[in-house]
Amino acid sequence: MSAITVENISKNYRIYPGPSARLKELIFPSRKFHQDFWALRNVSFSVKKGSTFAIIGENGSGKSTLLQIIAGTLTATRGKVELNGRLAALLELGAGFNPEFTGRENTFLNGAILGLTRKDILQRLPEIERFAEIGEFIDQPVKTYSSGMYVRLAFAISINVDPEILLVDESLSVGDIYFQQRCMHKIRQMKQEGKTILFVSHDLAAVKNLCESAVWLDNGVIREQGSAAEVAARYLAAITLKKDPYRTIKSSNVSKAFANIEKEQPVDLTVREIPNVDERWGNGNAKILGIKLLDEEGKIPQNLYHGDSVTTRISVEFKQAVMKPIIGIIVRNRLGEEISGVNTSLQNVELPPSTANQIYTVDFHICLPVLQPGNYYLTPAIADGTYLDFVVCDLVENALSMTLQQRETVYGYMKMTCQIEIKQVRLEPTKSVDS
Repeated sequence: MSAITVENISKNYRIYPGPSARLKELIFPSRKFHQDFWALRNVSFSVKKGSTFAIIGENGSGKSTLLQIIAGTLTATRGKVELNGRLAALLELGAGFNPEFTGRENTFLNGAILGLTRKDILQRLPEIERFAEIGEFIDQPVKTYSSGMYVRLAFAISINVDPEILLVDESLSVGDIYFQQRCMHKIRQMKQEGKTILFVSHDLAAVKNLCESAVWLDNGVIREQGSAAEVAARYLAAITLKKDPYRTIKSSNVSKAFANIEKEQPVDLTVREIPNVDERWGNGNAKILGIKLLDEEGKIPQNLYHGDSVTTRISVEFKQAVMKPIIGIIVRNRLGEEISGVNTSLQNVELPPSTANQIYTVDFHICLPVLQPGNYYLTPAIADGTYLDFVVCDLVENALSMTLQQRETVYGYMKMTCQIEIKQVRLEPTKSVDS
């Protein structure tokens, strides 16, 4: 059963060169004095009840416009939206607030709009105040609020009116890091409770972690639609391949890799096997031939413990000349979250320009951090450029898995390096009591 159904939504804005053009069009209805700007074109998808769904895309792609149409604060030019359940929306900053009303008055106003009685709102008010943490400002006009206070109160109201569907725009990024963490914890809790969540985000790690499905909007049309992991990967690929004219190349003193390597070596160290390919993308100028993990003796490790020293060997074949090759690895956990990453450019290792049909084999000698035991996945990549401005030639998602076993107790994702020093042990003198 679908909680949200979006059918062929299109939104057109008429752009007039000036106020007089609008008047002329009223006087001469047969003539056109405006330009049409289609923010959305024939957008269709459905969100299953109890699922978490993301809308991703660059700024100006139509994400917020679509969310406003679903929330009912904006009318579509064509198409329709069907909702099955009580909806709460956290859209642009301060949407739905009367700036002259206090935070408390706006809480009652928003609750009434959502169909709650005064008694219902009074029951929820203590939890709204606790979550918002704006103190005495709850009784001040919201026009005096900072942007962070706005979003704190808006989110606190949205999650405490018992919504069956929650819409969240990027406004959460306005809050401080502690509030953002609390919001994400609440969203996960609502997900476990079976609520339907639809949110716009540029945080691809959160999208892959929280969401089952996603759509990628590009200039008002759906470019990709499907599982969150696949859509996020394709979106990241497209963004990576775009050149940013504002980026500059950072000069550094780099060491010349391969400077002392002989032209011909008696032993071929090329790796020609990729154990797994979840997703693969790039411009094809170079190709990952293989990747493997070696222990300190140069053998395939039978058991891996966090903190071990390992070598990741990657072989790359160049299909054509690449002037500034960069080879790197991304490490992800079982949830698809990026734990760490390293590449030759970040390590100030300059690989020489390649020619077609050359094969480079590079070893990454790594001391594994003390991570939570479990499965981790290595994604190798070859790019052309610098770490600030590059084009991906080939990237193989989750090409190699490794299972880390426990040697030490780890809380959270990883164990911090820590030294504890006792600075003082002091006995508080007892106070005498006058008789």
